Amino acid sequence: MVEYSVDYFWVVICKNRRFHHKGNTSYEHRIALGETDPFSPQPMLTEDLNVRCDSCGEEYSYKPKDVLRAEIQVPEHFLPHPCFASVLPSKSRNRGGSFR
Repeated sequence: MVEYSVDYFWVVICKNRRFHHKGNTSYEHRIALGETDPFSPQPMLTEDLNVRCDSCGEEYSYKPKDVLRAEIQVPEHFLPHPCFASVLPSKSRNRGGSFR
């Protein structure tokens, strides 16, 4: 039996459209930054974020306004971005092993 869970994450959309749009121009690859919940306000980010895509490997800079909340499947071996590691919702802190 395949088991998966869907949770809320702070994400950015990868800017490497040439890589991710092959075969589907409407696809937007979401890069998970940190787990959240449906109600928490966006973390107060004062600087741009440098984020490396987990799929294409390219690193891009993102403005705080580029950070979105999305309901996505929990990425396997997920590690939060350093800016989001300390702002986990309370349920994530109790999930042991989700953030190594």
